[in-house]
Amino acid sequence: MQDTGRDDTGGVPSSDDTDGATSPDQPGATASPHDSRDDLSAGLAVLIRLLLGVGVILVLGAGVLGVLKEGRLPTAAVSIGALPLGLVTLDAAAWGTLGVLVFLATPPTAVAYLGVTFHRRGDRVFALVAGAVFALVMSGLAMAWLAHPAPMETYLPHLEVLPEAGVLVAGALAGSLGVTLGLGGGVFVVPILSVFFGVPLKLAIAASAISVVVNSLGGTSAYLKDRMTNVRLALVMEMSTAFGAVIGGLIVVAIAPDVLRGVFGVSLVALALVMLLRPREVGSLDTGPDRLKLRRVFRDGAAGTDVAYIPQRIPFGLTLSSLAGVLSGMLGIGGGVVKMPLLHAVMRVPVKAAAATSVFMVGITVSASAYVYYVHDLVDLSVAVPAVLGIQIGSRLGAVVARRTHSTTVVRLLVVILVYLGAVLILQAFGVHVPGSTGR
Repeated sequence: MQDTGRDDTGGVPSSDDTDGATSPDQPGATASPHDSRDDLSAGLAVLIRLLLGVGVILVLGAGVLGVLKEGRLPTAAVSIGALPLGLVTLDAAAWGTLGVLVFLATPPTAVAYLGVTFHRRGDRVFALVAGAVFALVMSGLAMAWLAHPAPMETYLPHLEVLPEAGVLVAGALAGSLGVTLGLGGGVFVVPILSVFFGVPLKLAIAASAISVVVNSLGGTSAYLKDRMTNVRLALVMEMSTAFGAVIGGLIVVAIAPDVLRGVFGVSLVALALVMLLRPREVGSLDTGPDRLKLRRVFRDGAAGTDVAYIPQRIPFGLTLSSLAGVLSGMLGIGGGVVKMPLLHAVMRVPVKAAAATSVFMVGITVSASAYVYYVHDLVDLSVAVPAVLGIQIGSRLGAVVARRTHSTTVVRLLVVILVYLGAVLILQAFGVHVPGSTGR
């Protein structure tokens, strides 16, 4: 299908609003996608990479300072008010906290950038949509500060049973497993840390959420470069997903850890069943009404063709997306396990575009609930820092493994792992100890 020349947000291009991508079948078409005067994808990708790089530098610096000054990583994150003095005095916890906050601030900053860009282009509807999503994400921070903090589980002491290197390896394993099937590492980070390393469940969820945000940012910058992300669709879906994520984050603060273990365990077993019964490739539609201008055209490099589609069943998708947000906020897993099949199987978005759009949404969703974790003192840097670094390493390894391993074999292996981890968490919720596991 010939590329229509639509912009990255799905709108009809004008002289000032185009991504510069033309079909190779058009006379005089250029192979470079970067000739536009106002390229939304390129600008957004640069912004994300810049903030992600700053966050990584701060987190690595915190690790170095902690090892040099105290022989270990910092533990408790510091409050906003204590950050300036801590940064000046080279306090490792302050530098690590600032790095985490930069990670969490990147998705709402990206949304604000989109809102400003839409406004400059005269697209008032999506400028308002972006503004609403930004407000919902930041409401997580506001609601967390207004809520009366409940007594939380204590921070981990200097770790003998759980060395920081062990968390890094666990993060790498989780990232590798998650990327293999495009689930994101968060779905494995939490049960691995909780079941095998004895990390308090709420601290594991907070560390997972931060890892998922970082993983999402890295994936999003790559997908934006390939122009597969449907930014308009992501913002529309996030209006309901971000709201659900804030609610889910507040639920984590309020409920007992054993209840949370039960919910997480049941969710992992359900995910295993979904993976076994997941539908085959669903065809997309390029005809019909498109009132929100969500139609997109992207280049499928593997097939060598342009693929056009219009997302279907938007109201139904919004309803299910709010459910994904609640699960994301409660479990710190990003909700990609719900969003990906929702976009593809229900809304009939091509699988590559669904993956790209889901990855972008995941970072926004998780940041909405992660603010709640930070305000309620659930961020333990000795867990979060190595988990973030590990999941990045594992993601790259997982991509290599996925290309060399038969998909059916991978699915069966991961189903067994999910069922095992889910069963252990469910048993722990009822006070049953499983040999080889450590639960709190």
